[in-house]
Amino acid sequence: MTTSTAPSQSAQRLTFIDIMRGIACVWMIETHVINACLSWNYRGGWLFNVLNTTNGYVSVSFIFCAGAGFWLAASKKVQDYKAFQPSLWQYVRRLGFILLVAYWLHIPEISLRKYLLATPERQNILWICDVLHAIVIASFLALALLLVVPTLKQLRWVFVGMALLFVYGAPLVWQLEPDTFLPRAIGSYLSRPPAAAFPLFPWCGYFFTGAALTAFFMDAQDRRTFAKRSAWIGFITPFVVMTFMWTGWNQMFNYGWTENWYLCSPGNFLFRVSGSVLLFSLLYLWQERITSWTVLNRKPASWLQLMGQESLFVYVFHLMLVYGSPANLGMSYFISGVLRPFAAFVLTVAVIVAVYVLMEQWHLAKKSTPNVPKRIIWAFGVLFVLIFLLVTPQFADMAEMWASQHLAGLVK
Repeated sequence: MTTSTAPSQSAQRLTFIDIMRGIACVWMIETHVINACLSWNYRGGWLFNVLNTTNGYVSVSFIFCAGAGFWLAASKKVQDYKAFQPSLWQYVRRLGFILLVAYWLHIPEISLRKYLLATPERQNILWICDVLHAIVIASFLALALLLVVPTLKQLRWVFVGMALLFVYGAPLVWQLEPDTFLPRAIGSYLSRPPAAAFPLFPWCGYFFTGAALTAFFMDAQDRRTFAKRSAWIGFITPFVVMTFMWTGWNQMFNYGWTENWYLCSPGNFLFRVSGSVLLFSLLYLWQERITSWTVLNRKPASWLQLMGQESLFVYVFHLMLVYGSPANLGMSYFISGVLRPFAAFVLTVAVIVAVYVLMEQWHLAKKSTPNVPKRIIWAFGVLFVLIFLLVTPQFADMAEMWASQHLAGLVK
């Protein structure tokens, strides 16, 4: 299999993509804190509507960056993957670990026996397809295609086709309602919300769009010209799509299988992915300027770059803080929908700082003593499994009651 990228540039890690992923991480924290804690009395008006609209780009950019990262990493190791070298199995194990974390975040009870006694609606929380699920499945599909498609030049066009398949196939797949005839563990990947938060159709389309755009970008003879053109496309597309919507000439973007334009219409996909394309292009064009900015003798770009490199840690830890996990109650349990805008802003900044500080320590630990983080993960995993298997429903109820009473008192 031959590569189609310039070796001197493709061998380097492109800083702007890490920065883009870091921006998505910060943006994601803001979105979740606001959604969880802002008072419902302030969820209206033009300012909130603008903020809410921009927040809709967060998950898109996160998945888009996953696709871009896949292409950058896999295209350099294609020969090793094709020969089934150890690096392939390392990558497969990492994907398996991420999928395990994704399911862990959705365990609704700390006790297995309590989970088995729960209502079907509560049990089904475990199977909801979320962002990490979509990224892992898309990555497995992309990896399989990488192994069978002869060249990278052909593969990038296959990725374009996959993006179109997931986008234009979404209304048809949703109409079939797979969760009504497939096992919940499988059907949730394909069904519309609320059975899935981020179903594969259309969300995998953002992954393959990110991978395909990165492939064409890396192969371009003049990357700056390519970035300028894609920036203009990313800027103009939302106006074109909304013009068709406002004038009623929207049939090319919305067709008869579904009327929910905001969930799975191809027009909505174009509207949202254009933001990622624009950000991708501008960050590349302004990369040198952005990386040279300094604030208090520190470079904000380096902060964002580090968050981008540790995006999995940021994703998991901030969700534990904001929404909680099987191991803890999140802040939304105590202050859900009660904060005024300024308080919500202060809390957002505090969560970003807390996540960054702990993430930085985690990153330094991985560099200095790589075995320590692995041991921590293993120890936490074994401890959780023991608790999950041994704790009784009665004890789980008592623990939750104690936490809700005492921790709520501390919060107040």
